[in-house]
Amino acid sequence: GLATACADLGAQVTAVQARIAAIEQALTPLAERLPAYTLLRTIPGIGPTVGAILLAEIGDIAWYTKFSQLRKLAGFDIVRVQSGQFAGQARISKCGRGLLRWALYHAAMGMARTTAGRARLAAFKAKRQGDRYAGFKAIVELAAKVLRVVWGVWRSGTPYDPLRTGGLRRQPR
Repeated sequence: GLATACADLGAQVTAVQARIAAIEQALTPLAERLPAYTLLRTIPGIGPTVGAILLAEIGDIAWYTKFSQLRKLAGFDIVRVQSGQFAGQARISKCGRGLLRWALYHAAMGMARTTAGRARLAAFKAKRQGDRYAGFKAIVELAAKVLRVVWGVWRSGTPYDPLRTGGLRRQPR
């Protein structure tokens, strides 16, 4: 009956969770061999799983000569639907790799738990007062900022330094 089906479903969920844990345990030692993984793990919000996903999805950072190429790979490039007099709202394209976007979203959620991340999130939300999706849009904007930090740390080969980045502040050009 229903009780048997629920028990069976519970057993399947437990088995899948155990399998995920085993994969994550096997993945971490492999990823730790790569110097880029150690660099990425210095960024707040990037844990072992997200760090490994970023490495797998981005590949070799030398393939990307400009940050805009990496932003497009993640699907964080801005598009606007326009036709004649009509101009739609700007939004992210989502044309890139979904798993990369997922990992950056979760890294942003982790970074939002830090003082600098909370301040940045509040600033993003303040820009969108009255928008009912302001919170979600702020997290997406923070995820794009995490990608910028990943780009900088990985390209420079130096660990994340909050003083150097000004606590996620945009640096003057």
